[in-house]
Amino acid sequence: MKILVIRLKQIGDALISLPVCKSLRKTLPDAQIDYLLYEHIAPLFEHHPAIDHIITITPDERRNKWKYFRKMRAIRRARYDMVIDLMTVPITVLMTRFSGAKWQIGFDKGKWRSRLYNTPVPHPPRSGSLDAKLAILRGLPFAVETDRSFDVVLTADEMSTMQERMRAAGIDLRKPVLLFSPISRLDSKTWPEDYFVTVLDYCVSRYDSQAVLIWGPGEREGVARLTELTEFPDRVFASIETADLRQLAAVAKHCVMFIGNDSGPRHVAEAVGIPTFTIFAPFTGKFAWLPHMGERHRGVDMCDVLDIDEHSWYERAGEFREHSARYYRRITPELVIRELQPMLDAYVATASRREAG
Repeated sequence: MKILVIRLKQIGDALISLPVCKSLRKTLPDAQIDYLLYEHIAPLFEHHPAIDHIITITPDERRNKWKYFRKMRAIRRARYDMVIDLMTVPITVLMTRFSGAKWQIGFDKGKWRSRLYNTPVPHPPRSGSLDAKLAILRGLPFAVETDRSFDVVLTADEMSTMQERMRAAGIDLRKPVLLFSPISRLDSKTWPEDYFVTVLDYCVSRYDSQAVLIWGPGEREGVARLTELTEFPDRVFASIETADLRQLAAVAKHCVMFIGNDSGPRHVAEAVGIPTFTIFAPFTGKFAWLPHMGERHRGVDMCDVLDIDEHSWYERAGEFREHSARYYRRITPELVIRELQPMLDAYVATASRREAG
């Protein structure tokens, strides 16, 4: 059987949709499973055993309707037996329909385009994002063994190369290294700079650790400003430039823990197996974007600030979005440190003791 899974979104969305491919692989080990992604996201999924071929949409194809149509024709010529559309936007619905696959599966969101699938699947209301994606598998004509994990497969060469780069930058890999993501692609999902510096300095000073600040396109200046504001500039590093997402993953793999905004790098950190602590924007919630919430993956959101449950958060979501900047200031460094402390003690303090021993 030949299967195509479509997920044309950014880093986090692509990673938390990977369990669809992994569940298919577990259920149909001999099937050909291909993953359609934006070109800049694709490197994350290289060498992954759940994926046979990565198909990409380039920026040029996104801008040029004729080139997009040619990609649709290529998909049709591939003669997939099944196409699973995790997007349900007009262009992916048309791509799924035009594929000619026997099973054209997508979410029924009550809009006209959902009627173009020959196998529409009800979209679960208010479900966690990962579980919402896995719900698509209910539309398959056979039972599926579910796998909720997502991961990035790095090579030994990639790991050793990044290790040398980090050492050359002055990082002592014998001591704990914390990965910080202080800036999000969206300003509305970036915790206040002064708050972040307070938490950064606390972690570095209390645990005798080092910090690597990661950044993406257009974010270097903001990260450089943080290195000027910290009280420990000799232990905070923002010079590790990552040319692609695999290099970002290799940096994360050399760290003991991730601390930062709700963004793609957080999902990358979880995918390489390190603990994560996330500071969520007022209009997002950890119940949706921390699919493996527990001892190793925790965070703070408005539910913690206001002591409300998920239902109450949904009722006030519009208010949180409209007044996001004001509510963001209520997620204080003191609250973050209090919630973060158990993880720092469990993963950073123990790493320091191992090195000392």
